[in-house]
Amino acid sequence: MPSLRRSKTNNQDNKPGIILTTGDPNGIGPEIILKVFSSTSISRKFRIKIAGDKSVYDSYAGLLGMNEIPERFFEPVKLPKGYSVKAGSIDSLSGRHSGDCIKHAAKLCMKKNYDAMVTLPISKEAFILGGYNYPGHTEMITALTRGRQSLMMMYSNQIIVSLVTNHFPISKVSKAITQELIIEKFIISNNSLVRDLGIMNPRIAVLSLNPHNGDGGNIGKEELKVIMPAIEKLRNVGFNVSGPLAADAFFAGKSYERFNMILAMYHDQGLIPFKMLALDSGVNFTAGLKIVRTSPDHGTAFDIAGMGIAIIQSTVSAIETAVMIAANRNRGLGLSSDRFH
Repeated sequence: MPSLRRSKTNNQDNKPGIILTTGDPNGIGPEIILKVFSSTSISRKFRIKIAGDKSVYDSYAGLLGMNEIPERFFEPVKLPKGYSVKAGSIDSLSGRHSGDCIKHAAKLCMKKNYDAMVTLPISKEAFILGGYNYPGHTEMITALTRGRQSLMMMYSNQIIVSLVTNHFPISKVSKAITQELIIEKFIISNNSLVRDLGIMNPRIAVLSLNPHNGDGGNIGKEELKVIMPAIEKLRNVGFNVSGPLAADAFFAGKSYERFNMILAMYHDQGLIPFKMLALDSGVNFTAGLKIVRTSPDHGTAFDIAGMGIAIIQSTVSAIETAVMIAANRNRGLGLSSDRFH
């Protein structure tokens, strides 16, 4: 693994500094972090801290018969007044705490106290009830770090997928997709593959929006009027881009194996095949930020919260991926994609 320039507060044998957020405290986030500390070498291998309140973790440790996490591993975030753990419940106070933890972790990363942050799952419903008016992590962290534009990228050893639109209602996707947005998201994707993952001159596939690639304009004209012109502009300045490609045949025929990344038009178009292929090892990475942020590719799993059966592999992968990306950035890998400027 490439070496890291140490974050400012790191005094533990030059270990990479990673801060974990609690996620929704009524979900599986605290259980997963307890398991990461008790059953893996992660907390010894890296300098791991938790943005959250120790009492939440102590509650789950007692419930699940696990060892408590010592105080020294916490970057404390106060609980809202009146909050108590209610595993599996959607609650405005749990949503507020999940947002408070994200704010604190992002602030510490911007100050370079940590090399990266790994966010455990939030409930968007509880998050909004708690007073945070963002569609999700990606949009909130982009705003907190004063980013101009970011991109949701799903990473695994089998497949990498990024999205033109993130958490958009399907009814609004078509109007949201423009040539400018496709080009912008493509460039962020290409830059990230080069700088963050060390993939030079990446091969990127762009999916169509409509069935059968629009069927010559008979099943929608977005391919003809928007997607194809954007791809031509990218190809004309030297990017290694293919498309638009009909998503069903593309994934069914395993064409994704020939590309370093797939740019999907909307959330489920890319994430359904990604989660089927990556399952427990997939990682959500927010490309284009000033800081490194990853997360597991699953949700709060309220239906199993507090039962002791949550799987930790995606979170372990998210931590390891965050360390890898931070190391690549510190190596100063060059960008090959700033060709429109």
